[in-house]
Amino acid sequence: MIDPLITFVLLAAIVAVSIGGARIVSLLLDRLDRTASQRSREAQVIELAKAEIAATKRGDLLAAAELAEAQERVA
Repeated sequence: MIDPLITFVLLAAIVAVSIGGARIVSLLLDRLDRTASQRSREAQVIELAKAEIAATKRGDLLAAAELAEAQERVA
């Protein structure tokens, strides 16, 4: 009588550990994806800022304003 109960408890423990491991892996992958997209956005903002500075130095204030707006949309 105890043998089927022990088998059921062991199977339930295995399922719980497997689901927990899968959730941890999923969380880590989501975190990596979020970090990669954040770095991409940061690089894009930096490039837009450099272009805005260059446009300002050239005296093209309209282009500088457009780049500033684009930078705000990215961030």
